[in-house]
Amino acid sequence: MHTFLLEMRQIDVAIHHFLEDYGHLVYILLFFIIYCKTAFVVLTFLPGDATVFVSGALAALGELNLWFLVVILFAATVLGDTQNYCIGKIGQRVTGSWRVIPKTTLQSAKDFFKNYGHRAILFSRFIPLMRTTIPFVTGYTNYPLYPFLAYNSMGGGIWVVLWLGAGLLLGQIPIVEQNMALSLPIISCIPFLPPIIFYIVRLLKNNKIKRIGGV
Repeated sequence: MHTFLLEMRQIDVAIHHFLEDYGHLVYILLFFIIYCKTAFVVLTFLPGDATVFVSGALAALGELNLWFLVVILFAATVLGDTQNYCIGKIGQRVTGSWRVIPKTTLQSAKDFFKNYGHRAILFSRFIPLMRTTIPFVTGYTNYPLYPFLAYNSMGGGIWVVLWLGAGLLLGQIPIVEQNMALSLPIISCIPFLPPIIFYIVRLLKNNKIKRIGGV
C-alpha cells in the first residue's frame, strides 16, 4: 500500500511502468484511479487531473487510444460521482434521525442547492476538494437524482475533454515531455487558480466599496 501511494505521487512514472509491464491493462488502472477518487471522499488525494493529463500525453505519443480513454475516463468520473451521491443519500437516511447536523445548517444547504445546485455540480468538477464533497452533499440534502446526473455528466465530460486535450497538446512539446515529473505539479496547480482569482477579485471589490462608503 505504501509503494502504491508513492507511485501515485509520480503518476507519469507509474503509468509508464504499468504500461510496459501489463500493456493495455493500464486502462483498468486509469479507470480505477478516477473512479475511486470521485467515489470516495477519503480518496480525494489520488491524482485526478494529472492522471487524465498524462493519459492524453501518452495518447499523443500513440501509446494509448484517445477515444477509448474518453469513454473509460468519462464513465469512471460519472459512475464515481454517482456512487458518492448515493453514499450521501444513504448517510442522510442513516444519520437523519440522529441530528448530526443542525436543522438550520441542513436547511441552508438545501436552499443553496435548490437555487445554485446545477452550477455547483457543474463547476465543482474543476475545483479540488469540492469535486468529491459536492456529490456527497447533494445526496445528503436529497437533491433530485436526474438533474444531478445531467449536470454531473456535463461537468465530467468537459473535464475529461479539457485535461485530455491539454495532455495531447502540451505532451507533444519536448520540454514538457522530457520533464513530465516537473511539469505535473505546475499543471496540477491550474485548478486552484479560478477560486484564488475569484477570492482576490471579491476582496478587492469589497475593499473598494468600503473606501467609497468611508468617503
